[in-house]
Amino acid sequence: MTTAVTLESLGFTKEDLQERLVGHLAAQILSGKTYDEDGNEEYEDSQFKRKLEERLKQHMTDRVNAIAEARLLPHVTSIMENLVLQTTNKWGEKKGQPVTFIEYLVQRAEAYIQEEVNYQGKSKAEADSYNWSKNTTRIAYMINAHLQYNIEIAMKKALQTANASIAEGIEKAVKIQLEQIVNSVKVGVQVKS
Repeated sequence: MTTAVTLESLGFTKEDLQERLVGHLAAQILSGKTYDEDGNEEYEDSQFKRKLEERLKQHMTDRVNAIAEARLLPHVTSIMENLVLQTTNKWGEKKGQPVTFIEYLVQRAEAYIQEEVNYQGKSKAEADSYNWSKNTTRIAYMINAHLQYNIEIAMKKALQTANASIAEGIEKAVKIQLEQIVNSVKVGVQVKS
């Protein structure tokens, strides 16, 4: 007499079996089995899991950025546009006229580009003040550095082109000379008896 083996007789329900199967398959997909140099099993994240984590991180970053752009940035912009700054002395007493944040930024940018710098582009505060001497303004230094960089790149490119042309010309001249030498040399064989 044979008895039928059912899930219930084994102590499982259909839901238990499905849950265990899904858990086992997920574990197999998300981790890969490797072996160390002694032959022992090691588990590491599978390529699928790494790509899934990368996509999840990117999705989270995109969502946070979208929320910040929609809700946070307009609020910060409003605060920055309406912020008023007041200069004070060392005792906290107000001095000078209050300025908006944007006016303050413009003033600082103007002061920065018009600041006197040495031949290395450093202000007195940035460099060793003992050996510092004024050379120009920061904006003039930056323009000169930019021009020098672009001229240097153009000169290098022109030199490379010229060198390539010269090398090609020398190669052709050498080939012509070798052909002339080969044509002018006559080989004669004499047999002595």
